[in-house]
Amino acid sequence: MGFWNFAATTQFFLYGKRHFTRTGWESHKAKYEQPELLETVDLKGQVFIVTGANSGIGKEISQFLATKGANVYMICRSKERAEAAKAEIVAAGNAEGRVHVLLADLSLEADVRRVWDEFCAHRMQQGSDGVHLNGLVCNAGALSNSKTLTSEGVELTFAAHLLFGTYLLGSLAMPCLEATQQSRLVVVSSGGMYNSAFPSWEDATATGSSKYDGQFAYAYAKRGQILLCEEWARMYPQVKVVSCHPGWTSTPGVDAAYGTSQSYLEPLRTLWQGAEGIIWLLVADAAKLKSGEFYLDREPQVKHMGGAFFTEGSVTKNSPGEVADMMRLLEDWANDRRDSAKRVASAPLKAMDQPIELPKFMGKWYVIANIPTYFDKGTSDNVENYSLDDSGKTVMVDFTYKQADRCQGTSSKLLQQKAEVVNDKCTQWAISPKIGFFIPLRLAYLIVDCAEDYSTTIIGVPDRRYLWIMARTPTLPEEKLVELIDKSRAMGFDTTQIVRVPQNS
Repeated sequence: MGFWNFAATTQFFLYGKRHFTRTGWESHKAKYEQPELLETVDLKGQVFIVTGANSGIGKEISQFLATKGANVYMICRSKERAEAAKAEIVAAGNAEGRVHVLLADLSLEADVRRVWDEFCAHRMQQGSDGVHLNGLVCNAGALSNSKTLTSEGVELTFAAHLLFGTYLLGSLAMPCLEATQQSRLVVVSSGGMYNSAFPSWEDATATGSSKYDGQFAYAYAKRGQILLCEEWARMYPQVKVVSCHPGWTSTPGVDAAYGTSQSYLEPLRTLWQGAEGIIWLLVADAAKLKSGEFYLDREPQVKHMGGAFFTEGSVTKNSPGEVADMMRLLEDWANDRRDSAKRVASAPLKAMDQPIELPKFMGKWYVIANIPTYFDKGTSDNVENYSLDDSGKTVMVDFTYKQADRCQGTSSKLLQQKAEVVNDKCTQWAISPKIGFFIPLRLAYLIVDCAEDYSTTIIGVPDRRYLWIMARTPTLPEEKLVELIDKSRAMGFDTTQIVRVPQNS
């Protein structure tokens, strides 16, 4: 551990003794706005999902929501413990018929996908007009001191806290959250993230040669949650996306992870003291929440303290490129493309040798097939419309598409980008958002094939993760599409990942 990493860990502990303990909560509570919202809030008709809900913080949150009239879906791993917790919550809150148990191991991709489908099916059975969701709390997870792989071959801490328990579940839920007014996604992170930046993908996933450290595996996943919430906050402005910390709270998880060492965290908070700030994030007016922030006791907190005298420093910060890589790899791994990190090391893709005439390339292109990014996955009627600005070297890109989900039906969307032409042959562009919107592609945009008559083209990125086969017409003869897919395979693309994009307009 370097000096500044040591400084970050030391300052985290000193800061925590002041803010994360029971005495810290009491100090913060004295500044709460009055009258106390949690005493009067009415949640009748609202719908919430809480993961890891059969004990500790998750159970405390679920019980409050149910007591205030909400429909609560508890995602738990153990049926026996979940049913026992449900019975206690129903009895305490007079909540018969409003508390539901969904069983899943959130460290497994298959379980996360199944449990989301079960939630949607149950909501439809309730006669609701579409599936709305007022709040999702990603709280489940565990800290393991020894390296453990799930049955799907992913390290347990990373899978439960970040990859599947937060990223995949949040991605599946996002359309329903977007369709619900004043919705929010709350990720229960930890002050442990103050100890580290998000590391290399190999260290984060425990697939490299470094010795496994359970405490740092936890810190890596928790830092990843903070970065993920920042990115989601930019991508989905309709939803309040926040991360938070319950402080040092007496829970079964803390008992199991720290044992006698938890004496260093004392005086520990009660469950209510750890949970009430998270509950406030779920029920306060959305206008009071700052999306993308990291909360403790109803207030945004600093996210870094690794510099001198508790300043931010740089040791726990990640560059925009590192964050973009994390987002891309989360999408790949959450969709069973776990060899993608290896493909990055292969020889980079090159743009086509023959130059193109840029004015001829302008105009409308229909996306016939692609290896999609996480942004355009599952969309239809994708069209890219190119036009040159006055300089003749900047291409304005209007990307239109349709997105269908069980919450909103089908909606048309527009994403505006711009691309700087960076080589003399006009076959390599640097693409970026026209306005401040997060775009996962921060690499060169390469024209790797273009028909002589400019009727078809193939676009790729240097690491071959993404591909677009486009044409001037909404459809292509099957033999022509097969020809273009064969060309893509010859250029090193994994053509098993290519999907056809419906063009229905």
